[in-house]
Amino acid sequence: MTEPSHPVSAKSRIQSIDTLRGVALLGILLMNIIAFANPFAAYLIPTTDSADSGLNLATFMTMDIFVEGSMRAIFSMLFGAGMLIFLKKPEAEPGIVKNLFYRRTLLLVVFGLFNAYVLLWVGDILYAYGMTGFVLYLFRDLPAKRLAQCSGAILLLLAIVHTSGYYGASSLGAAVDVINALPAGTALSAEQEEVLEDWDTFLEQQFISPELVEQQRQQLRSGYLSNFIALAPVNLILQTIGFIGNAFWDALSMMLLGMALFKWGLLDGSRSVKIYGSMTLFGLGVGLPLNTWETVTFVSSGFELQWSAFNRPTYDLGRLSLALGYIGLVMLVCKLDLFKSLQSALAKVGQMALTNYLSHSLICNFIFMGWGLGLAGELQRVEIYYVVFGIWGFQLIFSPLWLRYYRFGPAEWLWRSLTYGQRQPLRQT
Repeated sequence: MTEPSHPVSAKSRIQSIDTLRGVALLGILLMNIIAFANPFAAYLIPTTDSADSGLNLATFMTMDIFVEGSMRAIFSMLFGAGMLIFLKKPEAEPGIVKNLFYRRTLLLVVFGLFNAYVLLWVGDILYAYGMTGFVLYLFRDLPAKRLAQCSGAILLLLAIVHTSGYYGASSLGAAVDVINALPAGTALSAEQEEVLEDWDTFLEQQFISPELVEQQRQQLRSGYLSNFIALAPVNLILQTIGFIGNAFWDALSMMLLGMALFKWGLLDGSRSVKIYGSMTLFGLGVGLPLNTWETVTFVSSGFELQWSAFNRPTYDLGRLSLALGYIGLVMLVCKLDLFKSLQSALAKVGQMALTNYLSHSLICNFIFMGWGLGLAGELQRVEIYYVVFGIWGFQLIFSPLWLRYYRFGPAEWLWRSLTYGQRQPLRQT
């Protein structure tokens, strides 16, 4: 049997999943914009870009409570669900579908490398998704309950890692405070010197050492080649040590849960209003209070590093709960057929998720890097969201217009053509 030459047709698409993907795609930019516009430290510590008071602080707190990690979680879940949809090709032999999936996944890795090294986005998730996808295939036949259990086990492991980071940062910070409280000119012991060295290393690992922050600020304002040379080693570290140590497990846990949710029928809008309502109330009821407590504690502490996002022991519980709440809410909107025009536009954004995600890198780096408008570090925290809203408006208008005349977004068309080994028809018939 020859390989199937056509991807999923427009009529076969699940609109609720496309709509949810559109929400997640636009939502991810709410957090990514911080690192596009400033040194990466601003993503963790709002003092980096003077967002520690007034309206700028309120903006930071709003995003930290309502968005941090949750949209990325939904995006990852949808990748898991998407794998199951892709593999469901009854007209093709399983071996052929398997080969297509692995080719498709390898191409996603290539798109991730392009996004990181050519479009210069160090926060790329496509590479991690592609690499994780090679492992994800092994879980395809597990029942939903077992998938959820595997996801829960990984999330427990991540909670232990975050807790370790919290206590490590707390104890190290306390030791540094003791040293800083010593009278000027006090000779330090070898042990105290080692503590200061460990602290400097920790700051560098968190991308928040003062020297690194200033270096990144100047780098963002420089030309394309300078940014490429500076960011290439950072991308290499993130795609090796960072991937193995965190990104792989983060992505895998959410992808497995997404597969479970899909098998339970929770992502296609087919369950009852009561179930989606309960999902919304439970998710938001747990996630919002927990995230609020985390954020208020972080701000009240004077932005101590142990309370920055990735060091919080309850980080994954908060973002996962919020993600489930948002999924329930979107499914309710779809099921009740509310906001039809917005639903349709979001679904089109979701259909072109790869194109729109890559365009975030192109547009934002043009706006903020020195090879473009060079606005890095020039906008206040609240002002960078004007850029976000502008991009949202553009993509909510452009995506439906494009798909009125074409079957796929440009990147989706290339991805599918390379996956199936032949040029896919692009224009609508």
